[in-house]
Amino acid sequence: MSNSNQFDAIVIGSGIGGLTVAALLSKLNKKKVLILEQHFVIGGFTHEFKRIHKFKWDVGLHYVGNMEKGEIGRAVFDYITDGKLQWHKMPESFEKFVYPDFTFEEFADPQKYKADLIQRFPKEKQAIERYFFELKTIAITANLPTFLNPLLKLIFPSLGKIHRQTTKEYFDQNFLDVKLKALLASQWGTYGLPPSKSSFATHAMVIYSFLTGGWYPVGGASEIAKHIMPVIERNGGKALTKSQVTEIIIDKGIAKGVKVQKFHVSQAPVEEYYAPIIISDAGAFNTYTKLIPENDLIADYREEIKSFPKGSSAITLYLGFKESPEKLGFRGENHWIYTSYEHDKAFQEQKAKPDQVINSCYLSFASLKDPTATAHTAQAIIFVDYDFFSQWHKQSWKKREETYYDLKEKITQNILNFVESRYPGFKELIEYKELSTPVTLEYFNQSDRGAIYGIPAIPERLGKKWSNPKTPIKNLYLTGTDVMSLGIMGAMMGGVKTVGILKGSFGFFNIMSKCIQESSKAEKTADVVDCDSEALLQSADRIISESSNRELTHR
Repeated sequence: MSNSNQFDAIVIGSGIGGLTVAALLSKLNKKKVLILEQHFVIGGFTHEFKRIHKFKWDVGLHYVGNMEKGEIGRAVFDYITDGKLQWHKMPESFEKFVYPDFTFEEFADPQKYKADLIQRFPKEKQAIERYFFELKTIAITANLPTFLNPLLKLIFPSLGKIHRQTTKEYFDQNFLDVKLKALLASQWGTYGLPPSKSSFATHAMVIYSFLTGGWYPVGGASEIAKHIMPVIERNGGKALTKSQVTEIIIDKGIAKGVKVQKFHVSQAPVEEYYAPIIISDAGAFNTYTKLIPENDLIADYREEIKSFPKGSSAITLYLGFKESPEKLGFRGENHWIYTSYEHDKAFQEQKAKPDQVINSCYLSFASLKDPTATAHTAQAIIFVDYDFFSQWHKQSWKKREETYYDLKEKITQNILNFVESRYPGFKELIEYKELSTPVTLEYFNQSDRGAIYGIPAIPERLGKKWSNPKTPIKNLYLTGTDVMSLGIMGAMMGGVKTVGILKGSFGFFNIMSKCIQESSKAEKTADVVDCDSEALLQSADRIISESSNRELTHR
């Protein structure tokens, strides 16, 4: 075994979960980490691509919450980039929820957002206040280690019931107004499932992260990996692209390394890399069903995850403009456009026939979020069923039969007509357009059925053993969204959670403490840590104290 093939840790996949793990292991433990990425560019859903030498788009970032200076997300990002990644805040009115008879703006101030909701729905005041309280409770306690769950149930007795509810069940139980229920669910695209399917706990964690606004990396999404890699390389680590892990090497129940081939080249020679720690950011489904050889230790996991409900997929229309969309009044805010208050019914209609029905759309303007952008772009996203495109999944990218491209053009025009009906003049601005489908996602990230968010965020996912960072295979761990929550922030915190497991019982809190302290020092003031960062640490101290007291009592 040559030294060139030996590392302190191997990370499979370069999404933000994998990059976070690698950076933390390098910075905290001086580990030499190898990242293996099957795509020809690193970053996962934080990478970008360019067309006709000027138009640039992110493929999955769109915007990030919890990034105000002093907030937990910002502290972690600052830590893993040595504070060199800069962020641009979206407009104060950063979300527009567009319905047939009204448009509601969400401002980057939770108190104003709550007050605006109460002003519009005064009869629901008590329920709205309870909703905001429970968003915060769920978001903060979600970051605590699972072994503290028994204590959490004593401190927050209602949490267990809420965690088992769908978003629709929670809304139906707490609210009366149909429009209010629809409004609060407007951002369901950030976790990929409509109210009757999604876990309210996931809804709470994701929505809470955006209450203080949305942010975008200065220079574009690819700046994230660009600023994380030096932290990894500092201790001899590196990332290899076009390197598809085909198998995790396991000997007597212990993960020892990985087998790698060039991406989409079946006859390419197999290379092997070894490390005492293997961490998969390839998703729980791929890890248990494709990467681990037949093994009695994970047989039950494999069968259960195969039969678990599948995640949703999406179509993204990438647009390049002749001139700034500010001409039509856009300022960089997101637009969530709906034709109905019944999200579930609308989703069912659209996902099965996107060539005929477009009744909802998420519209994002990356170029208006990035102050360095030199050409104007947008993305229009709709959620669809993978099965509608499955007949083309075995055909190669850019080499599929003509009927596929005809269908793409029809859907493209349907989406543009849908947006045009809300914003006249939109189509006239377009210079370039390109549509990606679920089979595009499947081809590039090897996700099961092009599932953009991995394992679906349904209540049944809670507590599944295969969503734990620690696997039954010694020295093999998972990271990313499947072990935490969804989106960029969820995947990054999944990285923190995995390294926390590696560092012991209270490793998560130790890591967060270092991130917050370094962020605070960078600002040269101790009071930069916001109330939520303090709340997390205070919750940890409180629960650790109670745990210690109980341990002493039972000795």
